[in-house]
Amino acid sequence: MSVREARRGDVAAVAAAVEALLEELGGRRPERPALEAEVAALIDEDGVGELLVAEGDGAIVGVLAASWQRAIHVPGRYATIQDLWVDPGWRSRGIGAELVAALAARAREQGVGRIEVGLPREDFAALEATEAFYRGAGFEHLGPRMRLLLGENPAAAKAAPVGSAVTYRPMTAQADSGAEEHSP
Repeated sequence: MSVREARRGDVAAVAAAVEALLEELGGRRPERPALEAEVAALIDEDGVGELLVAEGDGAIVGVLAASWQRAIHVPGRYATIQDLWVDPGWRSRGIGAELVAALAARAREQGVGRIEVGLPREDFAALEATEAFYRGAGFEHLGPRMRLLLGENPAAAKAAPVGSAVTYRPMTAQADSGAEEHSP
């Protein structure tokens, strides 16, 4: 078994792996072309993240996708593991740990000092095992995360209804100089 960066020729296999992960987690699965487009973007676009694969017996048996993030409360960049999947027939062989270790090595090379991961929903059958895996890799518990799906959730319209008074305005030279910007 070996771990390496994903290549363009891996797009279909990585998309299938993420599809299997989402099915196992009980999550929504985007259409295959959309998954493949995101895999290709992660491979092609420099600086957005890492896509690592584990190969065994000539096939992809593990996938780790991570994105590089910035947040005011975390000085510098950090990584967020978005997807981690190991083929069921290859589990309990240390493949997930090797993928996480490879990401940590890549992060250190780039001066990144933090990796985060969101755990599956509370009703996921293997939640305890998943949390134990990450704790074993040195992760510490941060708490639950939430999301807002824009355009798909009627409650999301309350966050910023279309045509609402809340608008985004790019910073102007006047605002950048410290002068206040007033609107009618």
